[in-house]
Amino acid sequence: MCNNVSKQRHLSVLLFSACLVLTSTVPAVFAADISFNRDVRPILTNHCYQCHGPDEQHREADLRLDVAASALAPRDGSPAIVPGNPDKSVLISRITSSDNDIVMPPRDLKKDLTSEQIATLVQWIEDGAEFEEHWSFQSPQRPTPPATDSSWAQNPIDHFVLAQMQGLDLSPNDRASREILI
Repeated sequence: MCNNVSKQRHLSVLLFSACLVLTSTVPAVFAADISFNRDVRPILTNHCYQCHGPDEQHREADLRLDVAASALAPRDGSPAIVPGNPDKSVLISRITSSDNDIVMPPRDLKKDLTSEQIATLVQWIEDGAEFEEHWSFQSPQRPTPPATDSSWAQNPIDHFVLAQMQGLDLSPNDRASREILI
């Protein structure tokens, strides 16, 4: 009896772990494009908004990077962000500069960007630098389940799970007996 309970607990832990692994890799499989809210806003929030965000009293150079109109507006001949052209975007030249006098964020703030974060910003600008309204102001949209070629999926969530599994070269197990499910 104890052995069966132990096996069931072990199985439960394995199933829970599998669910965690599957859900933790969903963005890598389904996220083809860089999203301002998901990928860019967190970088700007953590590294730039202290001086170039909504707080008027702490804003530097009259530049807001959280508002498209300000970030795309010409200043001293060049906008901070030139959609489609990271080489002409002052933002990119400032975050990649080796000159301590112009590099952003300033070295004394100790908020240096990683190479992955810089690559994300460059890719976002190359893709057109589309700003998105903060998620809290957007109406929720029901995602369309991915198309799958299997009778295994019985509801829309199953299609997402199956697509994720297939992306990892996994396949569902056979249906468990009633005794196992209990």
